[in-house]
Amino acid sequence: MPANLTPEYFEAEKKYRAARTIEEKIAALREMLAVMPKHKGTDKLQADIRAKISKLQKLLKEEKKAGGKRRFLYPQREGAGQVSLVGPPNSGKSSVLAALTQAHPIVADYPFSTHTYVPGMMQFEDIQIQIIDLPPFFSGHIYFWQVDIVRNCDLVLLVGDLSTDSVVEDIQAVIEELNERKITLIGTGKRIDDIFGPVAKRTILIANKFDAEGADERLKILREFFGEFPIIPTSTVTMQGLEQLPSIIFKELEIIRVYTKEPGHPPDMTDPLILPIGATVLDAAEKIHKDFARKLKYARLWGSSKFDGQRVERHYILQDKDIVEFHI
Repeated sequence: MPANLTPEYFEAEKKYRAARTIEEKIAALREMLAVMPKHKGTDKLQADIRAKISKLQKLLKEEKKAGGKRRFLYPQREGAGQVSLVGPPNSGKSSVLAALTQAHPIVADYPFSTHTYVPGMMQFEDIQIQIIDLPPFFSGHIYFWQVDIVRNCDLVLLVGDLSTDSVVEDIQAVIEELNERKITLIGTGKRIDDIFGPVAKRTILIANKFDAEGADERLKILREFFGEFPIIPTSTVTMQGLEQLPSIIFKELEIIRVYTKEPGHPPDMTDPLILPIGATVLDAAEKIHKDFARKLKYARLWGSSKFDGQRVERHYILQDKDIVEFHI
């Protein structure tokens, strides 16, 4: 039986994804439970929501015992996309974050130096992309919120250590830990997003510490075992591979930038709309406001059009860096 979930449910789900504290997460889940239709088709979903509420309540109780300080358990989404850095202990994730952003994580040559998430903003041309360094994925050392952040992110950077002969086994262990939590890492194919069920996350494999002795041979072995992923050899010592990484991340996010202009005025090139590949003129209008989209008659386009200022209809598919002038 189909779930037939309501618009109110999906609004509550958006609140859950945006929530940063345990209390906010619980409130959003309770709202989802309250507004969803109650029938056999939603029985499993109701059970999943109740189980997650129970887990969060237990976490909240532990937090209060520890002093009751209000923690932001989840990072606030910023920029054009959210990317999670995951990997085994001592793979160099924090060094990669520091090289890509202005963040200042603890960078150490011993495992488990990252105990909480550390966000940073990476510049790509005229936009910023959020990169979040997470604690190592290692059996017995994985936090509930750590898995949730990966589940809700837009892209995964899986970091491997080319300075060690166990690089293949270490990466495979991370993949298996995520698989056990219904998160599949994919190199190509369709993303699958869900709060409770299985998800599929597009992934770039960063073969880090390429400056280490024997890294060339280990990289060849890595390509044999994990050829389904885009593999980028990097070094935070020589900076090899890191300059090209922002453009690769942008491409794998599968998003476009669309600029807007008012009739008779130059376009605003400072704050583009961020839309998924395949988005239309109507999607861009809805990003501004639903009422605005409802009144939209047509648009004029600069960029992918046959000529500058071409009139296009509501369902015209936009391309990266198009400039749109809306007419209502």
